Amino acid sequence: MNKTLLHLLVLLTFPVFGQNLDQIGKAPLVKINGGISANSVYYNGTANREPFTYFLNGNLNFNISGVYNIPLSFSYTNQDFAYSTPFKINRLSIHPSYKWVATHIGDVAMTFSPYTVSGHQFTGFGTDLTPNGPFKISALYGRFLRATEYNSAIPEALPAYKRMGYGLKTSYDFNRFNIGLIFFKAKDEASSLDIPIPDDLNIDPKENLVISLESSVEITKGLNFNLEVAQSAVTENLEDEETDSNANVLGFLIKERASTDYYTAFNADLTYSFGKGSLGVGYERIDPRYRTFGAYFFNNDLENITVNATQELFNNRVSLAVNAGLQRDDLRNEKESQSNRIVAAINATVKASDRLNIAAAYSNFQSYTNIRTAFDVINETDPLENLDTLDFKQVSQNASLTLGYVLSQSKQKQQNIGLNLTYQTTKDEQGTADATNNKTDFYNAGANYSIAYPERALTISGAVNAAYNVIEENDALTYGPTLSINKQFFDKKLRTGFSASYNESLANGDSQGNVMNFRANAGYVYKEKHNLNLNALALFRNTANTSNANDFTVTLGYSYSFDVKKIDVRFKRRTSEESNQKSTDTLQKLEEKLKKEKNDQQNYFRFRYRGEIYDNNAYGVADQIASIAQKEYYDNENAFAKEKMKALFSELKEKAITDEDFKNLAIDFLDSIYMRKDYIPVYQSRLQSVLIGLQTELKNKDQKMKDVYAKTKFELENHPLHTLSQAEKNNASEEEQFEYMKMATRYRVEGEKFEAYLFLRIEIDKLLNGNTLVKSQPHFQKIKELTQEQTFGIYTEEKDLEKINIYLEEQIIIYFDEQYRKSDE
Repeated sequence: MNKTLLHLLVLLTFPVFGQNLDQIGKAPLVKINGGISANSVYYNGTANREPFTYFLNGNLNFNISGVYNIPLSFSYTNQDFAYSTPFKINRLSIHPSYKWVATHIGDVAMTFSPYTVSGHQFTGFGTDLTPNGPFKISALYGRFLRATEYNSAIPEALPAYKRMGYGLKTSYDFNRFNIGLIFFKAKDEASSLDIPIPDDLNIDPKENLVISLESSVEITKGLNFNLEVAQSAVTENLEDEETDSNANVLGFLIKERASTDYYTAFNADLTYSFGKGSLGVGYERIDPRYRTFGAYFFNNDLENITVNATQELFNNRVSLAVNAGLQRDDLRNEKESQSNRIVAAINATVKASDRLNIAAAYSNFQSYTNIRTAFDVINETDPLENLDTLDFKQVSQNASLTLGYVLSQSKQKQQNIGLNLTYQTTKDEQGTADATNNKTDFYNAGANYSIAYPERALTISGAVNAAYNVIEENDALTYGPTLSINKQFFDKKLRTGFSASYNESLANGDSQGNVMNFRANAGYVYKEKHNLNLNALALFRNTANTSNANDFTVTLGYSYSFDVKKIDVRFKRRTSEESNQKSTDTLQKLEEKLKKEKNDQQNYFRFRYRGEIYDNNAYGVADQIASIAQKEYYDNENAFAKEKMKALFSELKEKAITDEDFKNLAIDFLDSIYMRKDYIPVYQSRLQSVLIGLQTELKNKDQKMKDVYAKTKFELENHPLHTLSQAEKNNASEEEQFEYMKMATRYRVEGEKFEAYLFLRIEIDKLLNGNTLVKSQPHFQKIKELTQEQTFGIYTEEKDLEKINIYLEEQIIIYFDEQYRKSDE
């Protein structure tokens, strides 16, 4: 199964580290760390998939004296497209950095802004210069496309000229006012191909120049204004004659030709934050055919005026978010019809009690997607299975309601129930023949129950799902139960799981068949460095009109992380010598006086921490710490690693009498509590920023992904053999059969890529409401559980927010990749 899209997205960003010359002499001369992961998939069944595939990823970093870093990363897979492409699949990159100078060498990607350079991979060199001052600069140079010759034997493999590009981004910060300028230029080399390209392909050497001006202003406290204006000059054919029209101010930077056109993109927003709410207004306008060679895909010919507002009420128990706006296209009156409409989205989350949570949403935003029910996730082995039936759908209205109730919450047993209801009405925008504009209504309902025994590391859950669809005079119903069991062994180092599901399908009341599947998985962690995962799926599909189908899939994965010459980065304990140093501090003098007065009392402590004075014997101090920890941290719904911290506190209390260094142990524990508390808003800010960046990147890929898939589908359905029966196809010539088989294979490959892209984009959109993180979304909690403690480690050890961003983006994509794999199995 081709998952190239998701795996390549993981490598769109790479780590950049900061250094400090003060580390020389204190840190080891050479420190090496990194990791490697390998995943393989075996498949035996009826879907058109390769029987064995594998993926390799790795990273290596050399640190010299704590000052100089040389990171190296790579990715390799045996998946290919069966023909040459202008984009590299396997990559190698190195990212040396020194203090505020970071470099990127090899197969890398950089981002300047959405309208200029945005995540396009290139092979070459880039640098980011971020000194401690108002001036920042980034630059890049490299090959954006490699030359790909025309191959008449594989007409679907489009040729490409070698494309070289370079760019520069500068910015200057005047405290409350920031201004930046971006320059990017890319040009095809007409002499890079030996085989002429047929004229009917309309592929000519091109050139692109983009200039962008960025600015942000803090008008007053809480009121911020952001602006970007970009202009792109595109020459469609470098072999056209030069002109002297000077039609644009950019004319002096590019040789104008007959096919040179200029396009503009404008984006501005004004946001005011107050208390626990915000209010914003935005305007975006992108000319028809606007594009840049620094991004893969781009939406254009649109104008949006939006208003958004968020507010938290009743002591944060109710969260409201509203987005509304006006949209239109056909900005130059070139289309037969223009689309004008009012759009709105409303989201509300209510924490009705400590046990009951409610989330509701309504939207009439239209977005191209592939409507998926719970049964698509449960049953699919081939992601193309539903593409032909659902095709491209445009959601016109979407309403959802989610209820979650905690039945019991104790150390021995935890029980939860949930209910979700969804209604969607869609309009068919594209079909295999002429557009029918049929209206389709989707109703989905699900109920789930789970019971967990934390002390036994055992969780049992069950669910019932139903999906009912109405298309014109026809209806379809799918329903069925799912049962899963998860158990951990050997001090939670071995994680195991098993699930089984059954569902029945009906069309207009007649049975269409049933599907039963069994899944098993196991994961083992050895010495915190080795991770081994094994997953297996057996699926049995019985259908009324065709032969039965069985599928078997096994996925094996291994990852290893290492750290040579590891530096001790634990918090330094306060020693008795440090605490006895002479000080003029009034509190310390008082403490010394009290120590003399109470020297006959054993294990008596007095110290101040964050405004609190701890003055008691060891047990009394421990009780005071427990009370403070409960108030400051455990009662916070966003607190993480609570069980870990409670276990650490239990160890602290056991040492209340026996350990003479109890005071330092207590302060270390308070350090951990408060640092985690301080990190909560940092984590949420980083996560929201990363999701917004991913959402923007995926939206930019939308049109191209749809176009490529639609083209392959059109070519397949217009082949002479497509409408014939299998017997008639077998009677056709070998040449025709081979040509049809190639088209069908490419259609499946492009469909798989498109399905993977859609899955990731839909799930990211669910996690965001506008630019607001939807904390009630189920995937949010799972991502938080997977990443918050790990990113906290990065934060405390290196204070590197950029590294946290990179780690979060990788883990989010890997997480949804795993969810997508489960939906395919």
